[in-house]
Amino acid sequence: MARLLSFACAVLLLAGLCAGQSSDRVQVFGGYSYVYPDFSLTGTTGMSGWNASATFGLKHHMGIVADFSGYYPGYNFGCSGCGQSAKVHTFLFGPQVSFTRGRVTPFARFLLGDTHMTTALDGVPNYQTFTSNNSFTFGAGGGVDFGLTSRFALRGQVDWLRNGFQTTDNQRSNEIHPNVARISTGIVFRF
Repeated sequence: MARLLSFACAVLLLAGLCAGQSSDRVQVFGGYSYVYPDFSLTGTTGMSGWNASATFGLKHHMGIVADFSGYYPGYNFGCSGCGQSAKVHTFLFGPQVSFTRGRVTPFARFLLGDTHMTTALDGVPNYQTFTSNNSFTFGAGGGVDFGLTSRFALRGQVDWLRNGFQTTDNQRSNEIHPNVARISTGIVFRF
């Protein structure tokens, strides 16, 4: 985990230096996110959480994005001592292309990084469901920003993400969803 955070800091610093050489703006996004299906627990629904990203312009229509998200699903199966919970965080980086047309800015991107997940059962806080707590994750997506002012915009985006989590037992292997859809919406701050 320490290596991943060091890598994330290095990418952000490098992107910040590149952005300082560019006349394009830095954009910071934050908002609500929903992932479907839930790949962390035995639930068949999706996961609600948050999504945040920073985009640093390299050229007029190109930039580097650092994207982070977190989800905290929990399920209670109607009996005492039979609940499950998880913490899922993604750390993704990659190129982004955008084109501004008036107040509308559509964008597309490709992301690479890591998903870190921990699971717990009621009474067993360090329950290990998967062979590893980390998984290489990649994906692609896009969205659109609708400018409200020169500094603020509303964003809607959809990403396809693929992870490589594997269960520790063969009985749950058919419940892993390596391909998930992530929908996010929120506010963009432009600097």
